[in-house]
Amino acid sequence: TLLRIAAGLVEPDGGTRFGQPGATIRYLQQEPDFAGAATTLAYVEAGLGPGDDPYPARFLLEQLGLRGDEDPARLSGGEARRAALARVLAPSPDILLLDEPTNHLDLTTIEWLETELRSRRGALVIISHDRRFLSNLSRSTAWLDRGQIRRMERGFEAFEGWRDELLAEEERDQHKLDRKIGAEEHWLRYGV
Repeated sequence: TLLRIAAGLVEPDGGTRFGQPGATIRYLQQEPDFAGAATTLAYVEAGLGPGDDPYPARFLLEQLGLRGDEDPARLSGGEARRAALARVLAPSPDILLLDEPTNHLDLTTIEWLETELRSRRGALVIISHDRRFLSNLSRSTAWLDRGQIRRMERGFEAFEGWRDELLAEEERDQHKLDRKIGAEEHWLRYGV
């Protein structure tokens, strides 16, 4: 839901979504919607904005092992994911929102994707269970924890230590509070 709000597809229950005027955003959904596309090339080109160069659509499809004439209804999970990646990468957006981008991809394609994303200038927001992928690409980590966003200005490789430190600190604070409440209750009961 967080990425769908950031992409402008869902209104937040509270707060405000702000997008820099003129910034282009593309969202890679977990399940791409190929409705209305007769071929993979048509699907990728439909993701281009007015004035975008159509050449990257065909180039990226070729880079990802697709010809462009495939019927989207007959694609395997990996082929569908590769077509969806070509669609969001082709316009070279300012912000890429990637929801589980490595699902259904083989190792060679994941490595290609890492290289491709590193070569781009735009911002990346990635949600993934692929720890290696996150470690290789991230420079900042946001953690959605019990309805709160916590941010660390370090890559994912430092996440577990940071998370454990935060949770241990919370536990220490809770223990101190419990002791203080116990002392207050004792004072209320016994006046001592």
